[in-house]
Amino acid sequence: MDARLARTREGDYCPVRASLALLGQRWVPRIVYELRGGRLRFNDLAATVGGCNSRTLRDRLRDLEETGLVVRHEVAAAPPWVEYELTEQGSELAEALGPLASWGRRHLSHAGAAAKPA
Repeated sequence: MDARLARTREGDYCPVRASLALLGQRWVPRIVYELRGGRLRFNDLAATVGGCNSRTLRDRLRDLEETGLVVRHEVAAAPPWVEYELTEQGSELAEALGPLASWGRRHLSHAGAAAKPA
């Protein structure tokens, strides 16, 4: 995330701008939302997120690791695999998405119903 996006014109840190800059990155809210249920293997996460290519998903997960929202677990089995899960801080962010989900149910549920195929 570009640190400049978290600053006001005057150069002061703004937590709202910082949060929006993080969540404004494509796929980040979806990744956090999908990981709220617990650990997922990379390929399972890719299938659940849907539409995100592997390279972009890898990059977003790496950024979320650096930010302290996601932890990566390497499973040394044959064949080895990687799992991801939210940290405590990441879980707090996932909880913060709850009111957004409630708002969507109240105000956008009719749009979702209209988009469903007959």
